[in-house]
Parts: sequence; structure tokens; C-alpha cells
Amino acid sequence: MPSLIVLLQAASEDRADLALADFGPDQIRWAIETGLGALLRRSTAKDPKAGMSPLWPLLQGADLTARITIGEQLDALDAIIRGCASTAPPLTLLKGMSICEQYYPEPHLRPMVDIDVLVDPVALAPVESVLLQLGYGRRSQNPPEFYETHHHTTPFRHPQTKVWVEVHRGLFPVESPLGSDRIFGPDNLTAERRPAEFRGRPVNRLSDELQLVYLASHWASNLRRVGGMVAMLDLIYLLKNARAIRWERIFDWLAGSVASSYVYLLVTYLDRYGLVELAPEILRTLSLRQRSFGRTNLRILHALLDRYVTSGHDFGPLLTVRNFEILWKTLLLPGRPSQNLLRALSNRITNTVPLT
Repeated sequence: MPSLIVLLQAASEDRADLALADFGPDQIRWAIETGLGALLRRSTAKDPKAGMSPLWPLLQGADLTARITIGEQLDALDAIIRGCASTAPPLTLLKGMSICEQYYPEPHLRPMVDIDVLVDPVALAPVESVLLQLGYGRRSQNPPEFYETHHHTTPFRHPQTKVWVEVHRGLFPVESPLGSDRIFGPDNLTAERRPAEFRGRPVNRLSDELQLVYLASHWASNLRRVGGMVAMLDLIYLLKNARAIRWERIFDWLAGSVASSYVYLLVTYLDRYGLVELAPEILRTLSLRQRSFGRTNLRILHALLDRYVTSGHDFGPLLTVRNFEILWKTLLLPGRPSQNLLRALSNRITNTVPLT
């Protein structure tokens, strides 16, 4: 079993009785590096011997840092919402900023790099004006022209709090396969917004169904070794705590969509380790919707996740970061599974992945 799968199982079962001694030093360090240090601290809270570990101060530090960071981010969002109240429609919270308070048992368990909000095109200027008034400045290594067609404007950063904010006009770049998918088009975004509150003020969140598809698609289309377990945790908490998911709605969206492979990959990986409870017919229907891979392809992708994401092995001279990205993207291409597998074999890198 991959080393940190037991930590995801603890999250799924809301356990706090894991023994820290059952985790090796490398596992503890990897949990912290990949963003799950606070979760490991919470999952071992009832272990009376946890404080005896030489890495206990490091784990406590990760938990404290997560609490301070999320506190600053939530306070920043509150100030932005209050500033926009008279000049723009309610903001739509995205990704971590939406789900951390919605479904996580404690917001700081969900690591975030920045605050992501979605706004209507006509509200872009007023919202950005509020950010400038609050002291944020535009920060990016990309030229301004890059963001003219991007799905969010130039990122903002506050010089004192160091909080980053991205103002989205869409969920994915328009020219990308996901950006042109009807699931993430403006009509469906409007239809799937749900009124909500943040500290008593009106905001919007995406429906559970669209949030599920969005989180899986964002994860799979831009997978990173560090932080690659966060979306797994997102879906665990979403599926555990959301009201009845409208799976028929998701099935309809995924017919002919590139997102179908992304959803199926993440859901089957979670199901493989019993991290979510899904009826067999749901998995069968999701399998029929995707066209990227068969059993062998899926096995390779799961092995990649086992070794490099949940176990945290470093890349090496054979499977480099670049080769990992090539293999991952090749097996997820929207084509016949056999063709995708042949393309991957032609790159001569699949033999570096232990299929356990």
C-alpha cells in the first residue's frame, strides 16, 4: 500500500487515533512537503506517544503554519468580499477557498497557494479596483499580453500579508480542450452557481457536481508530484459530506468530454483503496464515458500515482520530470486506449514504472 494512503483513509473515516510511530521519517517529511502535515497532526492527535517522535516539533510547526496561513487567507477574502459588496455581484469561490469551509472538518487542513474567485466579465474591473485599493499589486513573470486570453487576469499579491489572489473569468484557458468544453462554458457556469455565504456575506459556490468535475480535471490536466494528493482529499471530503450527487447530470456532461478520463482516473484511484463509497454502476458508467485508457493504461497511471504522488519517490535519471509528464499526458490523450499505450511505449519510458 502506498505510504500515505493510510492517511487518506484516516481522513475518510475521520480518525484521530493513528500512531505516529507507524510512519517513518521520510513519510512524515513527505506528508509535510506535499501539503498534508496538518492532516497527519490531526490524525495522530490521540496518540499519547506522538510527542516522543524527534519529528514532532516539525509536525507541530506544519500545523501551526497551516493555521496561520489559512487565517490570513480567510481574512483577506473577507476584506475583498466586503470591498466588492457595493460594486460587483457576489463572487464565486473556487477550489480550496470554496471547499475548505464547505466540507473540510477544519479549513487549515486544505493547503492553498492562493485565493481563486470567479467573476462575471463586466465585474472584472470593479473587483480588480477593490484589490488595488486594498493594497494588492499585480505580480507575474508573464507579460500582460499573456493574460488577455487567459482564464484569469494577472495575479495579485499583497506586500504585507503575502496573500495571492487570482481573479478568474473562466475555469480553464479558452484555447485548451477543457476551456472549450461545454461543461466549463459560461452557460453551464451560470446554471451551476449556487448561492452561499461567507462570514454572513453572500457569495456563490459551484454545484457539488461541477465542483467534482472541475477539481478532478484541474488535478489531472496539471498534475504535480508535490501537492498531488490534495485533490484526492478534496474528493474524499466532498463525496463524504455533500448531499446526494446528481450522477446522471455528471454522466450527461462527460459524454464526449475530455474531462471524462480525468474524473474516471481520480475516482477509480480513490475507489481502489476504499477511500470513497461509490455504487458499481457509477464506476461502470464513468468507464463507458471515457475513451483514453483501458485496464493496462489505468494500471500504469495508478502505478505512477502510487510511486511518485502518494509515496513521494523522487524522479531519477530514467523517469525524469519531463518523461513523467510525457507518459502521463500520453496515456490521457482522448484517443483509443491501444493507440495511447503504443505512443507511450514508443517513448520507451514505461519500463521505468514498477506496476505494483
